[in-house]
Amino acid sequence: MPDPLGGPMRYVLGLLGVVGCTGQVPANQTVDGTPDAPVDPGETVSGRTLDYFTNLPLGSTALATDGLQPPVLTTSAMDATYTLDHVPPGSKLFVSASRTSYRPTRSLAIDVAAAPVSRDLFAMSIPDTNRQYATLGKTATPGKAVVFAEMQNDVAAPVVGIPLANVKLVDAAMQPVPGVLGPYFIGVNGDVDPAATTSAAYGTPPRARAIFLDVPPGSFTLSVTYPPSGGGANITSSAAVTAFADGGVLALTGGAAPGMMPANPRFATDVYPILQRAAQGGAGCANCHTAGGAGAVLQYDLPADQVLTNAKAITGVIDTATPANSLLLTKPLYEQPPTPQNHPNATWLGTEPAYMTILTWITQGAVL
Repeated sequence: MPDPLGGPMRYVLGLLGVVGCTGQVPANQTVDGTPDAPVDPGETVSGRTLDYFTNLPLGSTALATDGLQPPVLTTSAMDATYTLDHVPPGSKLFVSASRTSYRPTRSLAIDVAAAPVSRDLFAMSIPDTNRQYATLGKTATPGKAVVFAEMQNDVAAPVVGIPLANVKLVDAAMQPVPGVLGPYFIGVNGDVDPAATTSAAYGTPPRARAIFLDVPPGSFTLSVTYPPSGGGANITSSAAVTAFADGGVLALTGGAAPGMMPANPRFATDVYPILQRAAQGGAGCANCHTAGGAGAVLQYDLPADQVLTNAKAITGVIDTATPANSLLLTKPLYEQPPTPQNHPNATWLGTEPAYMTILTWITQGAVL
């Protein structure tokens, strides 16, 4: 991801821990005789590692996180269970599952708030992915990825009845990714159905899915256009897709629509709550931005007017000229691999309502 602040300046500010949710658990220190908030031990992400096509458990599967700095590496147990401990609240991460005879498979984004997360992880076997190619009369190209996309509408129901033209994988210039095979819809047996011209839902629970083959390594956007559940003009839902050589990628578009974002957000009522601890419903920033925490240079647990005054006093934290370049947004923004995270944990993917609320607030003048 390009550095909108010119690299060196952001690096220096990053060393100071100026903004963002650092993701490091602060020491339980006392400042001016006032005890700091208790140490937050972080949350647990756990579940099983499963075969994507058969849903059978896969023991001894190597797992690596993306979105945490440094990455967390572990291996699932013989019974296929795994646990990631001490994940900072407010994190967003991906996990890649690797195993002999399987494509390294990248999970959907995992959002860690203020409670343990249960999430099964999947790996795509090489024979099963090769069967998708064989059904189409093709062979897999070395170094290319396979993307399976689940398509949901605005109430998290499967998207059915849309044509293939409504499913697109595009590059940064919003052009179709060259050389890609697809999209194709997935049929009743869980495999590609080259005869399907409109989407349908299969399985238990029912899912509507599409597949792209021979996707080159890189960062792309998947978009799906569908009629909303309540009628009216079509909706287009998008998701970021990061493909890597010989890998498998899981993607999801749509899902239940989040609550309405404020049209004219203000700091005290709309932004300040986002910056608070995950246990208080925030993004977890105040877990570390406290008097005794790793981000003490800019505290978020002070009164709202004081937090805003302090933030505006530090160059780059709030950039009303180019709002998207504000360190409040860019510092904890997820970095596409192989770029290492410039923040110990990714807090924003750049599409969530909290991110958009802050961006809108800065665009409108960053008022209290």
